[in-house]
Amino acid sequence: MGKRGLNRKKNIFNIFMAAGIIALMMFMFRKDYEEILDSIRSVSVPGLLLIMGAGIGYQFWDAAMCYMLLHKKNPAFRYRQAVDLTFLGVFGNALTSSAGNIPLQSYYLHEHGVQIGDGVGLLALKYVFHKTAICLYAAIMVFTQRRWLQSTIPEAMGYIHSGMAVCVLIVVFLLAFFTWERVYKLLLYVIRKFPDTGKWKQWKISWSNQVEALYKESRTIVRDHSTCCRVMILNLLKLFWLYLTPFLCMEALKISNPGWGRIQALASIMLVIIGVLPNVAGMGPAEFAFLKLFTPYIGRVPATSSLVLYRAATYFFPVVISAGVTIKIQKKLLS
Repeated sequence: MGKRGLNRKKNIFNIFMAAGIIALMMFMFRKDYEEILDSIRSVSVPGLLLIMGAGIGYQFWDAAMCYMLLHKKNPAFRYRQAVDLTFLGVFGNALTSSAGNIPLQSYYLHEHGVQIGDGVGLLALKYVFHKTAICLYAAIMVFTQRRWLQSTIPEAMGYIHSGMAVCVLIVVFLLAFFTWERVYKLLLYVIRKFPDTGKWKQWKISWSNQVEALYKESRTIVRDHSTCCRVMILNLLKLFWLYLTPFLCMEALKISNPGWGRIQALASIMLVIIGVLPNVAGMGPAEFAFLKLFTPYIGRVPATSSLVLYRAATYFFPVVISAGVTIKIQKKLLS
């Protein structure tokens, strides 16, 4: 079976798994669905537009961070192209469970003057900054709200501490992978040990070139302290914006909630947990973490109603837009 056939089967599998997750959630809340629907219907049009705007705004913050990294590599690269690049990533994540992100985005960058190896390196660095910002933001929030968290959700502290530990380990590993010369040389040494026969020879050359490009780009960016600081600040602002969304959902639903600051803490913990759990097409961990963290404070039905709005704003609405952007880009590149 060819690679295209395998990818098609994988995409179909992801679609069925995502549909299965939605069906399972509908089954779990079948007794409450009328109350949940009534709650969602009560949201005003301006309130709904504000929530959707907050969800899509996160992607534009992400595009600004992409632009800052890529503009230094290619001064002709524009913010509008960074927006297209970001939505290509959203589409790839939804369709292929993240596996299609890098190929889609690196091809787009290649078409706009960035070499494949350099593009892959910059996209990987973007991920490093993103994970570092998530870990840092959550650490600050957990530290400032630790007494409140321990007194209100002691049963969830194990998830929180485990998620934070795994997140820190991922960040440390990524930083070592991209910036430590010994790790770089070790990877090249391991790659050289593979056979020189058949496809292995081509793979060895490709992997070696990618590792060299990753190391080169990461060293260039890391040495530019000004760019690193600005990219981190943009990432933190991006997360601040994202963590506003649950609060806006609860306010639109007129739900009594713990308050804006504490919701920021819970949302930051939620993203840490999402990042260390396996997902199918971007679904599964987000729903679990949201309900696990917010239900003790606002109740089962209000939490589920908030979750529906939150996922519509941060996942389903961006995916729909990303599909349109991807089709537009495809037509443009093929014309």
